[in-house]
Amino acid sequence: MDLNLLKTFDAVMKSQSVNVAAESLGITAPAVSQALNRLREQYSDPLFIREGRGIRPTNFAIELHAEIQEPLSLLVNGANSRHSFDALSSKRTFRVSSHKDIDLMIVPNFAKYRAEHAPNTKIIADIEHTDEQSRQEDLRMRKVDIILSTVPFEDHGYHNQILYEQELVVSLSVNHPRIQGCITEEQFFAEKHILWETQRMDSHALNSVTEKVLPTRKVAYCTSSILTGLHLVSDTEWLCVSARWHAERVAKAGDGQVLDIPFETKRVPIYMTWHQSQRTDNGHQWFREALVHATECYKH
Repeated sequence: MDLNLLKTFDAVMKSQSVNVAAESLGITAPAVSQALNRLREQYSDPLFIREGRGIRPTNFAIELHAEIQEPLSLLVNGANSRHSFDALSSKRTFRVSSHKDIDLMIVPNFAKYRAEHAPNTKIIADIEHTDEQSRQEDLRMRKVDIILSTVPFEDHGYHNQILYEQELVVSLSVNHPRIQGCITEEQFFAEKHILWETQRMDSHALNSVTEKVLPTRKVAYCTSSILTGLHLVSDTEWLCVSARWHAERVAKAGDGQVLDIPFETKRVPIYMTWHQSQRTDNGHQWFREALVHATECYKH
């Protein structure tokens, strides 16, 4: 496929006019028409239909444009943006693979920072992976720019940086019949628990941040979502260990207690991971610095 054919098609789709597209591309209208004819043969579709004095794209043309627009932009502008990135004018899309619980802390702050410093860029933050191999492959192939997670990548070629650390606490209902204001270790293990499972860590978050050999907890419910667990405690007698930031946000509604865990635990780190192939990419460097800025408030 000739890249210039797709550039011409993109220009016609955006302008809905052969003449306007020709002017924007700096070529003649017959050259545009010739390019469209080649594409029509390639895809066996008319692509555009005359409508009054203008043209209207076919359904296939609309679908094709949706598929090629972003990769075409990367092909045409990508190489330059990697080395000469201007945040104020860039229209680059950054992709981050994370977890919804982490996104709650990072995305709003990053969005504010982006709106001020790089208003035309975009962020796609809804990419999640369920296995280690696909995470690493997507970073290596640049399908994802950054991965945010609780465990670093140990394999060669990946860089890890701690953005911030989360303190763990225990949440329970404000109306809990046996625990009010503080909790002992004996009480902690006597109650039923909602277990917060985190990808790429020990199966339960608490087991991964303490050197203490913990007794087996009584499991009432398992979830990979902190918020699900925190909302469940308000209507049950169950306990839920989670990050303090999330626990205090939910407890503001007035139906939850947030207590210190009754034994020593380490903080849960949130890592920013990227592939070494991005080291000379100035846009990627800006993205990393923006994420650091967006999480500064969680370091104190």
